[in-house]
Amino acid sequence: MVAWLLGCACTQQSPIVPPDAVDPSGEIRTSLAAEPDTIDPQRESFPDEIAQTLMVYEPLLTFDPKTLQPVPAAARALPDVSDDGLTLTFTLRDGLSYSDGAPLRAQDFVNGWTRLCDPSIAGDFAFVGYVISGCERWNNLDPKRATAFELAAARADLGVRALDDRRILFTLTRPAPYFLAIAALWVGAPVRASDVSTGGDRWTDPRTFVGNGPFRLTEWTHGERLVFERNDRYRTPAKLKRWTKVIVTDPAAAKAAFANGELDVISAGKDDPGAVSAPPSATFYIGLNVQRPPLDDQKVRLALARSLDRAAYVRDVLDQPAVPATSLVPAGLPGSDPSDDAQAFDPAAARALLAASRYQSPLPPMEFSYRTNAPRSIAQAKWAIAQWQTNLGVTVVEHPIGDCGFCQLVKKPEEAPQIFPLGWSLDYPDPQDWLPTIFRSNAAVQHTGYRSDTFDGLVDRADVERDPVKRLDLYRQAQRLLTSDAPAIFLYSTERRYLINPRVRGYALTGSDWEFAQFAIASMYVAKH
Repeated sequence: MVAWLLGCACTQQSPIVPPDAVDPSGEIRTSLAAEPDTIDPQRESFPDEIAQTLMVYEPLLTFDPKTLQPVPAAARALPDVSDDGLTLTFTLRDGLSYSDGAPLRAQDFVNGWTRLCDPSIAGDFAFVGYVISGCERWNNLDPKRATAFELAAARADLGVRALDDRRILFTLTRPAPYFLAIAALWVGAPVRASDVSTGGDRWTDPRTFVGNGPFRLTEWTHGERLVFERNDRYRTPAKLKRWTKVIVTDPAAAKAAFANGELDVISAGKDDPGAVSAPPSATFYIGLNVQRPPLDDQKVRLALARSLDRAAYVRDVLDQPAVPATSLVPAGLPGSDPSDDAQAFDPAAARALLAASRYQSPLPPMEFSYRTNAPRSIAQAKWAIAQWQTNLGVTVVEHPIGDCGFCQLVKKPEEAPQIFPLGWSLDYPDPQDWLPTIFRSNAAVQHTGYRSDTFDGLVDRADVERDPVKRLDLYRQAQRLLTSDAPAIFLYSTERRYLINPRVRGYALTGSDWEFAQFAIASMYVAKH
């Protein structure tokens, strides 16, 4: 067995803070924009849901807040991996327990991963477990139509089991270095079967929502607030005594509460002075249907990409915090490539590309489709159409397609719109979650009709490559090919910005946070006066 690394063998370390600087009774108050629909770790999918789970539960791994590489959490180290890369064995740290003092066992993690794949749970993120042997087959069974025998047999084939009280064995369908990132997600929270059976549909209430993480959920007043208190049994107890999350649906009310000292951290807008920015986490782009003329010509597509002034769009049009983007993976995330400038704004180069295409001027008619209930998409379409006319002399017309614009995108490419807005937000900080997931030929979410054997070969090799340097290089090659082939015009990556009370210290912001400073919540503290 060998250790499987992604380029960092370090363990997560908290910054050294002088003890006399920390208020041991420190409390902070932040806001939630809405009541979470669920905080069941195997069902949830939205940031305001995920954040509550990761207050209370600690997965096997977590992410280093500086590098976003997977590092040990409940596991004592990165897993041992078989020579063929198909089995991973995680070993828990010594002496771990739940916040109520009950010992944490390997079977508790098995329970969590089993719930993820269980079709009766119907979790939105079950797909991230499909690389586990048997997970996809079981999850895709219909619990109402499959027989009890079929369901039981599929469950028995699931490739996760406890070897003893401290070791969990995963069997994968293929070598998958990116599974380390998946093992750091909320979906693998160690849920006790007894809590679920005791609480039933309300097992996520404080009485039975008992975890192994840095905080305990002690109060949930629906529609008003959630209160978390320090779990003194956590392996490295949090520096905060209490964290209260107040539900404030009106951003103006949240800003007023912050100004009055009633909230310590709030989301900030694009132009709020004094705000602190986290690295970007999502990329938005314009999809080009490569199977419809004239977008079947790579030179036409790249000409359209190079004629858009992204910096001006972010500065003058976009109404949210963002940075210009010329490739898919946002800056600061593993797999990003700041030097990938094939789509950089250059009107002269764009006109030369168009002149070298196989289409004569003027180009055949093109349409930019958007949903009529999506103001940002409408603004984006109008801006891009004006840019193409001004910088390239190309006419594109608006094509509103009703409220269910996405319904048309999932048609066959030859029937789908020519030009349309798209975007992607990371599930986990690994280039596998971006390049093959969105743009491989068989990807379900790209909607552009893009097909490239070279691209597919690069990402397929990268997905299973064990050497971290070679792996990132393969993804980088694939991303540069994608940028040049231009089935999409990459526009901007969104940022999260925060207004933060100066008394709040020890936080670290990442592009993968589901909560303010998600991977530093145990290190965060309130400074003494």
